Amino acid sequence: MRSVNFKKSNKKKSSWVLATLLMKEYLDSRGKPNDLFDTLSPTINQLQLNHCKFLFYGALRNIMRIEDALSGFIQKKPKNLLLAIFQICGYELLESSRSKKEKIIHNAVEQAKLIVSANEVKFINAVLRKLTAALDDQTPEKSFSVFYSHPKWLVEHWNNQFGKKNTEHLLSWNQKIPRLYLYSKSLPNEIKKQLNVVAPYLFELPEKGLQDTQIKEILDQGNGYIKDPATLNAVNALDPKPNESILDLCASPGGKTFDCIQRMENKGTIVAVDLPNKRMDRLKSNLRPLQKDNPNLIILPQDILKIDEKNFEDLSLPIKYDGILLDAPCSNTGVIQRKPDIRWRLNPENIKECAELQLRLLNKASDWIKPEGRIVYSTCSIDNAENDAVIDKFLKTSKGRTFKLIQKKVYYPWESEHDGAGVFLLKKSNI
Repeated sequence: MRSVNFKKSNKKKSSWVLATLLMKEYLDSRGKPNDLFDTLSPTINQLQLNHCKFLFYGALRNIMRIEDALSGFIQKKPKNLLLAIFQICGYELLESSRSKKEKIIHNAVEQAKLIVSANEVKFINAVLRKLTAALDDQTPEKSFSVFYSHPKWLVEHWNNQFGKKNTEHLLSWNQKIPRLYLYSKSLPNEIKKQLNVVAPYLFELPEKGLQDTQIKEILDQGNGYIKDPATLNAVNALDPKPNESILDLCASPGGKTFDCIQRMENKGTIVAVDLPNKRMDRLKSNLRPLQKDNPNLIILPQDILKIDEKNFEDLSLPIKYDGILLDAPCSNTGVIQRKPDIRWRLNPENIKECAELQLRLLNKASDWIKPEGRIVYSTCSIDNAENDAVIDKFLKTSKGRTFKLIQKKVYYPWESEHDGAGVFLLKKSNI
């Protein structure tokens, strides 16, 4: 992927211009937003970065709606830099009151002067004044797909699965700005008093919470983790205990490993496995601070489908485990609010492919469980094909017949008001 050209001089550019440059790069490359943000220079201050992210992700969530509004009066698609300007300003117009729209357009025109030609500025000014009315004319009654900016096939897919009312609740949820949560047992009391408690040791952070020096220090020391409440569900179901052996498969970025360690009180063995690629780099970075207090936390870079007994034996690790957590790769349909670009990368075939891989992974995971041990299969998908359907197929296999389904739950965002997820607890028979 080509990187955005954020040089030292760009620290003088506004967050609006930076967001526009990021949007242009996204339109050029269709790269992952997180990867694009990694190209930002460290010389850009945190306030700039936060506002830039707000504008960029907001435009991503509404990209289809804004393009539809533009299509009513622009016959030829403009070059991507101009389209990026329309996307960023379009999102600001959607979020603002009528009294502020003129000021937003004026600011966009002034900012555009820094990055486009004089003739293009005139074109931008004319378009933005028409864009306001075009956006106001859109309604969900005319099109769920356009108004909530989701691919038509995905809206129809959810309509068939959840019904029209719940589909609209889900679409509306996906368009909101995600909240931020911190899991930590080490928060000072003066900070605890300022935060909303969501669950034991889980706190909702304010918008600028990550800028707090004490919270930064807690995260840097490995004494806290940023996570959505939904990520606790799988570990709650597994319920790892001190002195147990736990195998965490597809472990990156490490949040569920962290939760297991907390519950096990640094007693017992936990093996975190993931592919030897960028995911492994992130897993090592996140878990390294925890290894000093837990020498039996082992990070194993392996393809789960290719693991054999020798991989465990070479590291003097157990062959069979009390508990296995398989947080399987999935379509991510439960976390589109947090990762808005998923809707544009996903296609119907992806869901089918994910389900096939998930079944293979679950079959493989079942090789490493002790008699009467337990496996938690989880996804961050809300699709039946990746949840109940996978479990039903597994239980009908020769390996699956030795397991019993103890509990299951699919968490829907419009009901839980958190990320969507599927969680299934299986227990191995005593054979």
